Amino acid sequence: MQRLTKRDKRFIKPLPERVINKIAAGEVIERPAAVVKELVENAIDAGADNIEIFIEKSGAKLIKIVDNGCGIPEDQIEIAFSRHATSKIRNFDELNALYSYGFRGEALPSIASISRLRMVSRPYDAAVGIEIIYEGGVLQSKQPIAAAFGTTIEIENLFYNTPARRKFLKAESTETRHISRNAMGMSLSRHDIGFSFTSNNKLIFSLPKESTLKDRAMAVLGQDKKLIKISGEEGPVKLEGYIGSPDMAQQNRYGQFLFINNRYIQSPTIAHAFSAGYKEMMPRGRFPIGVLLLEVDVEEVDVNVHPTKAEVRLSQERDIHDAVYHIIKETLRNDGIIPSFPSSTFSSPNAPFENQQGGYIAGINRNEPAHPNLLQELYRPLNVQPADTNEIENVQINKETGEIIEPPTSQPDEALANRPSTALEPPPSEIVSLADGFRLVGRFSDLYLLLQAGQDLFIIDQHTAHERILFEENMTKVDNSSIEGQAMLFPVQIELDPQQFVLFEESQEMMNKSGFDVSAFGGTTVNINAIPAILKKKSPEKMFMRILDDIVSLKESGYDLKKAMAQSIACRSAVMAGDRLTDKEATHLLTRLLECKNMYACPHGRPTFIKISRQDLDRQFGRA
Repeated sequence: MQRLTKRDKRFIKPLPERVINKIAAGEVIERPAAVVKELVENAIDAGADNIEIFIEKSGAKLIKIVDNGCGIPEDQIEIAFSRHATSKIRNFDELNALYSYGFRGEALPSIASISRLRMVSRPYDAAVGIEIIYEGGVLQSKQPIAAAFGTTIEIENLFYNTPARRKFLKAESTETRHISRNAMGMSLSRHDIGFSFTSNNKLIFSLPKESTLKDRAMAVLGQDKKLIKISGEEGPVKLEGYIGSPDMAQQNRYGQFLFINNRYIQSPTIAHAFSAGYKEMMPRGRFPIGVLLLEVDVEEVDVNVHPTKAEVRLSQERDIHDAVYHIIKETLRNDGIIPSFPSSTFSSPNAPFENQQGGYIAGINRNEPAHPNLLQELYRPLNVQPADTNEIENVQINKETGEIIEPPTSQPDEALANRPSTALEPPPSEIVSLADGFRLVGRFSDLYLLLQAGQDLFIIDQHTAHERILFEENMTKVDNSSIEGQAMLFPVQIELDPQQFVLFEESQEMMNKSGFDVSAFGGTTVNINAIPAILKKKSPEKMFMRILDDIVSLKESGYDLKKAMAQSIACRSAVMAGDRLTDKEATHLLTRLLECKNMYACPHGRPTFIKISRQDLDRQFGRA
């Protein structure tokens, strides 16, 4: 198309109907999951109490929705494919009080314009059904046909005539996961309706009608979860649902399902209130799981914000946020999870100390790297002189030399039992050596190793350091499929939810290259025959689920599957806080860390060590 200049004449004219429909389709139909959402919402609005969803090839090949709703009469079925034709609203005022899911009248014409669409519908007062077929938005045929009551709609070859949109679809497993999540979300919003979801001829879930909300929540979040019932009313909000305990937290928000007036929505405001209700019980970077159904005056909610209707605007956003926060907090307190402290307790235990002038004490620069000249001389012999002052009552002094006598390192039986197989005791043939003047001087809280080099004190986080070491080793071993697996005496079966099972199918090959031996066992059950040997002291069920959870979160952060797998296994097998290392193990840990390509941070980005100089300490004690 030739570019016009300011001297060229321009003519304004309406776009052809087919072009308009394709433009609208680009707004309404972002991916196959959006098609499923629009058609299922139509089925719910039609009064269906049983809805079946079938997809093939993540919906790009086929999407089929079968419902037993009211059906569409013969004289109206063609009108249904006209833009902005709807039975949901009649005038502008009804936009301010929407009780239906759909109201725009854009879904059917938009979908028909970018696919081959076949619909068969039969109202309850009709003798036969009507079949209508569209291809690329053009009517191909319309004829009577024998049919059951209700509506069946089939979408084939989605985006076949819009290759640019088809090109931007994600991997098949990713698109299937989005469809599965939408289907689960809508099944939670209407637990009185029967739902089933089948992907590539495999039944993923089937939920009977007239279920309770708890039944649906457990089916979606997991049958083994201890869910806490939440119910309350405050300000403009009436809230009910089920939430998980803090130990069920995930590294992503996939376990959160939020609804307003039974509409499945995304809301950063409500999601923030959800997490805030757990306060300090929720580790940073982790998110609670649960199902929250909010009931708000329909006139206070604007769903006419985005064509997909997934986003809403709330007129009392702050009040709704605070209400959700307070109800969740009170529910957890009543459940005995959050202890209630007396008012005499200091108000902010996590606040920094203040000096006499009211200012905050300066912190340590955690981003400062190690002394640049230190790394050049790290492999000369060193006589390690440990001095553990972690437990002052056990410290003994040599009266003749004045030196601290290190008591024999001992470990509780439980700690020994849980020590990973990758314990840091060096091989007998290996000589442990470090730089001259670099010595282990103590430990703190069985997590941090204290080492001195000249006038600098290095504090090493043994977990993050070990995690960095194992991550770089695992990256090499995954490429070679050389991570050793430990066969289990008795295989273990785990029931996954539909979304987790789709993720498992996507990552199964990489898992089996990483020391696992896992396979599908029928339905959404997974069979575990072996786990990586470095995890053999851990619960195989818990390790499998946590690694699956890690993969979701890490992939969202931009990691590819190989890196996500290597990092997750490294994190789960590294020494933890409370694992007391011997002097040789601590020294060997540092030696291996210094051999890493990136010794300064663990794969999560947390520092492996920090440096405190003598000048830093002098300033803290007013000696500078």
